[in-house]
Amino acid sequence: MPSPQHSEPIAIEQMNETLKQIRARAENAYQKRMTEEQRRAQRERRKGEAAAPLFEAFKDVRNQLVKVSVLQRIWPEDYHERNDRALVLVAELIGDRRRPHGIKLHVPGGYRRFAVEILDDESLSYLASREVLGGRPHVVSYEDREQWLDAFYSTMASLLEL
Repeated sequence: MPSPQHSEPIAIEQMNETLKQIRARAENAYQKRMTEEQRRAQRERRKGEAAAPLFEAFKDVRNQLVKVSVLQRIWPEDYHERNDRALVLVAELIGDRRRPHGIKLHVPGGYRRFAVEILDDESLSYLASREVLGGRPHVVSYEDREQWLDAFYSTMASLLEL
């Protein structure tokens, strides 16, 4: 029967090997998590950069007057107490507050959403959706940013006093 003194070095060696394995797995998990966070941050940055023209366009019209008839249809009870500038139409910025990649607007009967997404093949998709309260959204996907911006311009033309 081996003496307890003889089995200790083996146990310590095995423990050290176990600790090495645990440390290696922890390091791999940390590296994987960091890589995923970097990839996610890069994707968010890319979407934000792709959406920048949308926000520039909205910035140009944010102080334009909204049609009274539009305000009445969106907020029938208190439209007269609302700001009458386009900025009031913003329901939500989509994505990171510092670098959003989309905007959700109040429109009569629901919302209009304009956003940029990255597909599985890493290509950009420009989405425009009409969300009706209580119904399924109607989503249009554009590969071309100009077509997407044209949809935004059309929406704004229907909402604003020009």
